[in-house]
Amino acid sequence: MNPKVEISSLFVSKLKSDATFQKYNIDVSIDEVENNESGIKIKYKFLLLSTPTNSKITVEGLASILGNEAEVTKYLEPDEKNIPNIVNTIYQELFPLFCIVTKSVEIPCPAYKISQISESAPTPIKSSTQIPAELPVEIPVAPKEEIIEQIQEPQPEQSDPLEDLEKLIEEQNVSPN
Repeated sequence: MNPKVEISSLFVSKLKSDATFQKYNIDVSIDEVENNESGIKIKYKFLLLSTPTNSKITVEGLASILGNEAEVTKYLEPDEKNIPNIVNTIYQELFPLFCIVTKSVEIPCPAYKISQISESAPTPIKSSTQIPAELPVEIPVAPKEEIIEQIQEPQPEQSDPLEDLEKLIEEQNVSPN
């Protein structure tokens, strides 16, 4: 059975136009949030940052692996590049989202598979509850590269969208009485 992948947040930004695009660097973090006899629930975060720095894609959510201990262990084992199988599985589920978002923002799409990472990519792993916590890797840009058009001017200070949303909700919940 494939894990259920849920998306809780998505953030995409593009800073300037006429920037040359070489590759994406990706930071992945996964943390175990629940573990019981029916399976395991993992919180994930993918941060794709272009080189040179111009575009940033952040996706966070939960992945649920249902099954016995042997089935769960299969997803937590590392592949030949020392990347846990669950990271590859989550990335494959998110890839269609990356395609749609990057096309609409007019930035290059990342590679189809994390395993297509260049051989020189560093892959240090820190472990937290037997699951790698952070996994910096490089993802090459998809074959078609386009010159990036300007969508927005860089802001001197960008606030956290979640904090902005919370402030907006708090303002609406305050009564005039």
